[in-house]
Parts: sequence; structure tokens; C-alpha cells
Amino acid sequence: MPWPVTHILTAEKVFTEHFSHLDHQAFILGTCFPDIRYPAKIERKRTHFKHLKLSDIQSQSAFQAGVLFHSMTDGMWNGYMQSHAETLNSIVPHNHAMLHVMKILQDGLLYERSPNWGQIANYFEVILPEEHDFGVDPGMLKLWHTMLAKYLRKPPHLGDLKMLKLSLPGDLIDTINDYYQTYQDNASLNHILNNFYDVIEVILIKA
Repeated sequence: MPWPVTHILTAEKVFTEHFSHLDHQAFILGTCFPDIRYPAKIERKRTHFKHLKLSDIQSQSAFQAGVLFHSMTDGMWNGYMQSHAETLNSIVPHNHAMLHVMKILQDGLLYERSPNWGQIANYFEVILPEEHDFGVDPGMLKLWHTMLAKYLRKPPHLGDLKMLKLSLPGDLIDTINDYYQTYQDNASLNHILNNFYDVIEVILIKA
């Protein structure tokens, strides 16, 4: 369940080999879309799916393929983190707040892996017709696109935690903020978060 930068980089890394027949912009918008469920407060089952096969995803429209690949990426990320659970549990708290911290720290670590963030951020100036099929309020769709465009135009940092105010209680955000400052320079944690990008293709083959 990573944050947008990690989702996009995962999609980018496999796009040429597996999804190059699809429109790149629509695919990227799709792979970010499912997490609108948090601020829009819609059921997870409407945007997240299980038991996916790569071949099934490839036959979808570009946007829908992105939506489905989001779920596949969540599964790969969860499996990867679970494989490192023993180490993680020995170096950081094992709770919901720390999970959010790992996501934003990972986005910050991986951001430099792409030189194309300006172009990708510009993608979010467009709201695709398919996005309206999920019953999300048009105002929320516009806000979501604006937030992601702003988030992607510069390396993620502590201030981006304010986005969580749309979906999380204030006391939890305060804990996330404290954890972020405490663990942002933990070498063992950063190695695990960084390495996910390097093994994406291996994990996808296994999936």
C-alpha cells in the first residue's frame, strides 16, 4: 500500500515491457486513482481488487489497467514488506502510524529515480471520463488531481503529511510526524525501502 511516487515508479518500471500498447497518461492516472477512496470515503472494494493476473490487466483500457495494476502493486509491496518483517519489527514500531511513515519516506527516497516528474505532474491536469464512473464527487476529483500534481512536482517532505488531514485523525497525524523525524535517517529502514524499487521486476514475475 505505497504512496503515489512509489506506485508511479513501479508502473513506469514495467510499462515498456508489459503495457506499452496502452496510453501512458491514462495508465499512470489509473494507477494512482484507487487511493482516492481515503479522502472520498468510499469502500475499498470499489477501487481495490484481488486475485489479479497480469494478462487480465493487459487487456483492459489504459485507465482501468492502471486501476488494477495499483492493486497488484499493493500486493507486491505488502509481500515485500512482510518478507522483511523480522528486521522491520526490530528497528521501528509495529503500528499503523509507522506504516504511513514508511510510505512517505519511501516516496522521498525513490523520487530521484525518475527525471520526468514535471511531465507526470502535468498528467493530473486532466480528469478522465472513466474517473466519474466510481461515484466520486466532481469536486473531490478536482481536489485529488490538484493535490497529486502539487505533491509530484517536488521531492516529498515532512510537510506533505498535511494531505493526511483529509482522511486521518489529528492525533494519529501527530504521531506520524514524530515518527517521521525519528526514523527518517535510519539506514536499515532506508535500505529496505530503497531496495523495493530494485526488485520490482523479480517480484512481478513471481506474482
